[in-house]
Amino acid sequence: MSEAVENKPGVTAATDWRLRPASMEDLDGLLALTAKPEVYRFMFDGAAPERPLLAERLALFIANEAASGLGLWMLEQPGRAAGGAVWLEPNLAAREAEVSYLLDPALWGRGLAGRMAWTAVSRAFESPAIECVFAGADAPNTASIAVLRRLGMRFRRAVTYPLGPGVEYELHRGDAGPQPPPALLPLLGGSTQETA
Repeated sequence: MSEAVENKPGVTAATDWRLRPASMEDLDGLLALTAKPEVYRFMFDGAAPERPLLAERLALFIANEAASGLGLWMLEQPGRAAGGAVWLEPNLAAREAEVSYLLDPALWGRGLAGRMAWTAVSRAFESPAIECVFAGADAPNTASIAVLRRLGMRFRRAVTYPLGPGVEYELHRGDAGPQPPPALLPLLGGSTQETA
C-alpha cells in the first residue's frame, strides 16, 4: 500500500476501513457496487446481477455466517457507502473455503483488496474445519491474480469460466502466506486473532 496515496488531501487513511457482517439491509449497497461495469466485468460473467439473484446469494451468505462463521462482510468507513465486500464460501466436506471479493473502482490501488482478502483468509483458518482457502480469477483479470500471489497463494489449477479461461490459487493452513502480511482490517463480530 502506498503511503503517498493515503496522505493525499481528501483521501481517508485505509486504517479507517473495517469489515462487518452483511445483513439483508446491505442489498441496495451491493446492487450499487455490482452495477459498476469494472466490478461486474469479471465477477458476474460480464453482466450486472439482478436483484433477486443478489438477494438469494446474500441470504445464503448470512445463513453461512450464522452456521459456520464464514460468510460475507461489507467494507465500510464511517459516513461512507459500502466500499466493497469479501466473502467465504465453505465446502466443509472438502475442508476448504473459496474467498472472493469486490471493491469499488474508486478505491482500487490502495491495498484494500489484499487486506480484505487476507482478513477473510485469516478468519477461515480460525475454523478447525478449514484446511485450504482458494480463489479464482479470469485469466485477463491480472490485477486479481496479482492480489492472490501477494497473499502467498500458489497456483492450483487452470479452470474454464463462462467468459473463458481462468485460474485458481490456493493457500493451505501452515503455508507461509504473504511476506510481510498485509494489515488485517478490523472485523466486527469476528475474532481474527490479530484483531481480537
